[in-house]
Parts: sequence; C-alpha cells; structure tokens
Amino acid sequence: MGHSQQIEETIPAQPSTEDSIAPEVSIPIIRRNPTGALLRSAVLPGWGQFYNDQPLKGVVYGAVEIGLLAWLISEHIAAEDARITEDDQAYQIHRQRRLDLIWYTSAAWLFGMLDAYVDAYLYSFERENTEFEKETVLGAAVYIRF
Repeated sequence: MGHSQQIEETIPAQPSTEDSIAPEVSIPIIRRNPTGALLRSAVLPGWGQFYNDQPLKGVVYGAVEIGLLAWLISEHIAAEDARITEDDQAYQIHRQRRLDLIWYTSAAWLFGMLDAYVDAYLYSFERENTEFEKETVLGAAVYIRF
C-alpha cells in the first residue's frame, strides 16, 4: 500500500482574462484518494475515516465494527462449547446468533468502507464549490407561477 497519498491541486481564485491586470491567485485544494480510504477502512475499521480527517466518525465506526466482531467470536465459542457438551438447544441458539452476527458484522464493515470512499471523494467539495461560486459572475433563473 505504500505511503499515504494526498493529492494537492491549485485552482485559480479569479478567472484570468487577457485584459485583467490583477494577478492570478491560486488556492490549494487538498484531495483524498477514495481507493486509499476504502482500502484503509477494509484493513482496519475506522482508519479510512481518520484518513479523511473525521476522527469521531473513525472511533464510532471502529468501535461498532470491532464490537460486532468480538460478539461474533464470543457466540462462535459459545456455540462450539454447546456442541461439545451436546446441549442441542443452546447450540441452536448460539448458532443462529452467530449467523446473524456474520451478516451484521459484514454489513457494518462494508458500510464503513463505503462511507470512507464517499467521504474521500467529497473531501474538498465544499471548498471547490465556494471557489466556483466566487467565479460565477452572471446567473439566470426562471420562475413559473401557476
């Protein structure tokens, strides 16, 4: 995976025209690599959110995903103990919980990965949008009343 990839671009703060005598000012736009965020979140729950500068989200996702995984392991151990002691009723209960937790844990993990990917993709959206709105000089609107 290598080192952390951070992409930095500059966009002009003012549209440049040939007649303009004002110097062109560049504002750095820092971007995040969506694939890098997704892979980080796949390796360690919450790491992709930390990469996207969202530590609270990273702690929450990490705690939920690791908590579900710990519960899954606990249910697996309980199911195996019940199977060994031939307690069929307890085995069926723990087996069903284990199957449910496999789905819950997988869904939480995939959701965390998707969240990291989308947040990395939209990392600089607000800043870019603000700069775009500053550049927009003319606008038009159409209102229709019924």
